[in-house]
Amino acid sequence: MQSQKKQWKLLHNLNNALFTQKEPVQITHFVTERCNAHCPHCFVETSAQKKELSLEEIEEISKTCGSSLRNIALTGGEPFIRDDLFEIADIWYKNSTIKTVSLCTNGSMPDKTEDFVSKAVKKNLPVSFFFSYDFTEEKHSEYRNIKDLHLKVLESYKAVNQYFPKFNATFNITLSKENYKSAYETYKFIRDVLIVQNINCTLVRGKNAELLTQEEKNEIASVYRQIQTVLDDDFDNSRISAYPNNSLTNIVLNTKNKIIWKYVLKTFEQNKYLSPCCAGALFGVIFSSGNVFPCELLNSQIGNLKDFGYNYMNLWKSEQAEAIRNNIVNSKCFCTFECIWLLNIFSQPKYYAEILYHAIRSTRHHT
Repeated sequence: MQSQKKQWKLLHNLNNALFTQKEPVQITHFVTERCNAHCPHCFVETSAQKKELSLEEIEEISKTCGSSLRNIALTGGEPFIRDDLFEIADIWYKNSTIKTVSLCTNGSMPDKTEDFVSKAVKKNLPVSFFFSYDFTEEKHSEYRNIKDLHLKVLESYKAVNQYFPKFNATFNITLSKENYKSAYETYKFIRDVLIVQNINCTLVRGKNAELLTQEEKNEIASVYRQIQTVLDDDFDNSRISAYPNNSLTNIVLNTKNKIIWKYVLKTFEQNKYLSPCCAGALFGVIFSSGNVFPCELLNSQIGNLKDFGYNYMNLWKSEQAEAIRNNIVNSKCFCTFECIWLLNIFSQPKYYAEILYHAIRSTRHHT
């Protein structure tokens, strides 16, 4: 009976991802838009104080997201500004079908991070942490306008990494016009001096990407290619690691970035549509006030969860949601958002040959 249930769930999830695309697989939840940093490249409007969803409201929402949801990404603003962040993560894990929680933070609150991790260990909550890091040492603190941030983020990282491989902790470099000239040195500093086990590199997006000159775009693309090429080689040669064991699932997860960065870079350089987007179908965004959007970048609000009795799937099935999904497909909407590209690749069989190729190569490297 248990085996039959697992098989049915697998078939249901595959049918949703590949064919019907009626339920979200990943949701990004902006638990707050308040922030203690002032980063030049940020696209989140952090100036206005908004009424944030309460634990009781999140409890209701988390029960109504369908049966295909696999990941909730908690972000902000700075999510640790909320004192009830662990309770939010626990609610999502307890009530929904998610298998993992992603937590994106600037790492400025090591005490709160330590407290979160200690609670997560006791509850066996699967969390992946992403720490922002854009310059080396004091320059990083100056850039994000938080005193001694470069020390605090390392302390936060160590609080998480003491439980590796139970928790994954990644340093994320966001490439922008402010840091691209030094970003490769930052990558090497993170790898060789800070001895961080997993590193990620993303491209600036939103209004700050749109304002780039063509020369800036070309130079940023060149640095992105340089970092990603070295990053791939470092992974293949075990200088860094992401998912620690060599199960088939983890091999695929580890190799996905090799495909993602190729198409992200191509989109960034050519500024054109390459593949259908599943935003609004397999991916959604909940902002702190309860407003729901198909992604972080589109100014197309589906609705507010309060108007749907905090029932996510009722909102997701609304006429407005369907109209927005159709517009995304018909307009051939595209961007460089890595999270969306992850779902685009896994939900479209045309990419499976590449996934298999890189998975086989990765297996050979790690045996």
